[in-house]
Amino acid sequence: MTTHPFDQALALEAESDDLYRGTTSEHYWNMISPFGGTTVATLLQAILSHPRRLGDPLAMTVNFAGPLQKGTFRIRVHPVRTGRSTQHWQMDIRQGEDAEPAITGTAVFAVRRDAWSDTESTMPDVAAPEERARYASPANVPFLQMYDVRYVDRDPLSGGRESDTQCWISDVPPRALDFPSIAAHCDTFIPRLFVRKGGPTPISTVTLTINFHADSAALRKVEGHHTFAMAKANAFNGGYYDQEGKVWSRNGILLATTHQMVWYRDQSL
Repeated sequence: MTTHPFDQALALEAESDDLYRGTTSEHYWNMISPFGGTTVATLLQAILSHPRRLGDPLAMTVNFAGPLQKGTFRIRVHPVRTGRSTQHWQMDIRQGEDAEPAITGTAVFAVRRDAWSDTESTMPDVAAPEERARYASPANVPFLQMYDVRYVDRDPLSGGRESDTQCWISDVPPRALDFPSIAAHCDTFIPRLFVRKGGPTPISTVTLTINFHADSAALRKVEGHHTFAMAKANAFNGGYYDQEGKVWSRNGILLATTHQMVWYRDQSL
């Protein structure tokens, strides 16, 4: 069986309990560095592989301090405190000896307990992915070829006063959903500034947070390989804007919510 390109991108070699070595993927390359969703997923994969890991991912925040270059990198993940139900992690990615980290972050893993539960955010009733055409992005970057994105509400580059979009997302080729792929889907949205302006402009994610609402038991109930995603911005201010999103499984399980802050260059000035 051929290994999926996403799993190849996440492949890590353990150098010690806390240190892993990986290599950037040509398949998931963006303009000048790897697709941020793959970087986040690789950090998550390192913790999932760690011998001291407790439970499932609950939340993670990744800060993009600088671009990763093509080639090898080292991930350091360290559990700084473990309780009965939660475990707190620090993590970073570096390239080169004695280099400053290009990526920093924290994560929380947890064991969920039996408790009263309810989900207020519900997936809207929308057309199935088979009823919409795959979006053909005008941007010629490799990672976009690795995702089948189908918008159900609008042309994402139509411009206007609102930045909301709704779409189906699937890996190419199709791949079963797990925590790393859900994390990557949380960064697959077209940038909100592109939606407002009707076209691309220089941007860079500064920090990205993901809250996971499904544990391993919930993932076993997921149907299909698509996620349904909604995203919007709240404010564009002083060269930075936010982007928040929600991600469901095809059968309506809320998988994750996400928020990021993005730097942008105003080319109209």
